[in-house]
Amino acid sequence: MEEIRFALQSIFAHKMRSVLTMLGVIIGIAAIISISSIIGGNTEKMKREMIGGNNNTMNIQYDRKNAFQHGAFSEGIMSEKEEQRPLYFPFLDEDALKNINKIPEVLASGLTYQKDGRIYRKEKGVDAKVSAVTSSIEDLEQLNFIKGNGFNSKDFKEQQQAIFLEDSLYDKLFPNEEGIGQFVEVSGVPFKVQGVFKLDPNSSNLFSFDKRAYVPLQQAHKLSDELNIVPLVTIQTNNTDQLQGAAEKAAKILNQQVPPSDYEYGVMNLKEFARELERINQSSFILLSGIASISLLVGGIGVMNIMLVSVTERTKEIGIKKALGARRKVILKQFLVEAIVLTLIGGILGVLIGLLSGYVITQSLDYPYIVSVISIVGSLVFCKLMGVIFGLLPAMKASKLNPIEALRFE
Repeated sequence: MEEIRFALQSIFAHKMRSVLTMLGVIIGIAAIISISSIIGGNTEKMKREMIGGNNNTMNIQYDRKNAFQHGAFSEGIMSEKEEQRPLYFPFLDEDALKNINKIPEVLASGLTYQKDGRIYRKEKGVDAKVSAVTSSIEDLEQLNFIKGNGFNSKDFKEQQQAIFLEDSLYDKLFPNEEGIGQFVEVSGVPFKVQGVFKLDPNSSNLFSFDKRAYVPLQQAHKLSDELNIVPLVTIQTNNTDQLQGAAEKAAKILNQQVPPSDYEYGVMNLKEFARELERINQSSFILLSGIASISLLVGGIGVMNIMLVSVTERTKEIGIKKALGARRKVILKQFLVEAIVLTLIGGILGVLIGLLSGYVITQSLDYPYIVSVISIVGSLVFCKLMGVIFGLLPAMKASKLNPIEALRFE
């Protein structure tokens, strides 16, 4: 503690010189911490968009068994035999989701019966994707209702012929009039407009150019004459990393409720994709951190230089200490501790600046803010090693001074 106190006194006695000496260390550490946050945020955003739909959701598809084994869906996959779908597929309602919702990782789940169709208002028709859904779809697809009551309306809860339109679809069908409470026609069936929603700007649905409309789940059979329609099942988890495992568990539960055949519910294996994404970003981090480390090297040389100057300035002080009986290791420790304290202060300031700059940059890029504890701890340990390595030469020079020559020094 005494050496640390002396080191701090020496550093604060020459504030400007100490700050300029630490500048290289501060810039290097700040760069590494902010790069870590940016790359971590970019990785997490890509995983959410590509794997979790930006809100930790995943669709469980009904497809051929070998499609999931090959990691792709049916298109383009040839089979040695003609695989048969079941002749009868039961209608799945919210009861089918009860066991899925009991999976610990699952926050919510939903059913969707999708149909490409055309919605008519009088003589005007607009192409749209009309889906019969459960009320949980509001959270799963991040819908923001701007008109009407949303899925909490009485008509939706009672499974009436209600319809909810995306805002762009609503504007086309009702360009100059109020549409809430009016009727539109889907597949020859009238539906009453109960609400208008807007997709969240971060929603994965923005990748789709289809205009969307939703009706209560029990109205699915009125959207199409097709028999044995298979629903899409969506689950949501706390984080992206839980999606694959939770989706596989949900698929097993669903397959117990449908007839056995060459088709089943399943999910593509996205773990390898996530690992590859991590590898790419780790390579980027190593490259950028290597560039930032050049600043740390320059900072370390600056520390060595200033400690050599400090030894020269304090030659007489060293001589007095030696004349009073101070051993070499005492002098060595004093200057070594001072170099370590100098680099650690620079490292702490660099970490704080790096955390702040990382937060500002990730927020401006709309990335999640990820703090890497490993990079923080590693940076501080590296600063300590720098203090030892670059402070060793000046400390050894100070410890080897001849006390008589040191006392004579002016």
